Amino acid sequence: MAFSSQPAAVIVNSGSTNTPSFQVSVERSGEAEYTATPHGKGSQDREAKPIRRKVPDDLARRFFSDLEAARPLSALPREHCMKSASFGTTLTIELGDEETPDLSCPSPQNSHIQTLKGDVTEIVKIFSSD
Repeated sequence: MAFSSQPAAVIVNSGSTNTPSFQVSVERSGEAEYTATPHGKGSQDREAKPIRRKVPDDLARRFFSDLEAARPLSALPREHCMKSASFGTTLTIELGDEETPDLSCPSPQNSHIQTLKGDVTEIVKIFSSD
């Protein structure tokens, strides 16, 4: 399947024992949807309400361009890093059936991972202004 036919990239934060998980689905148009997974006592009874926002056009273009430049995502180096059992999370980007390595592990020798991590930080920040 061609890259351009992929409608959305999904940023996934796994969450941890003490941190709720979330995902952000970003379309090429910049339309994005953030969904948090409720955490804690009674969380099964609460339904997560997605938050929709528009990612600025320049950031959306750069994000998808950076994803394309990093392909195949499965070939990016996979670094393993120590994380706290209570606070450690993983941060990945899913694009179709491809997935990046954990972007929260340091990988200074790989510019694609650092660039994607910067894009993700900017996109997630758009949703943290609530």
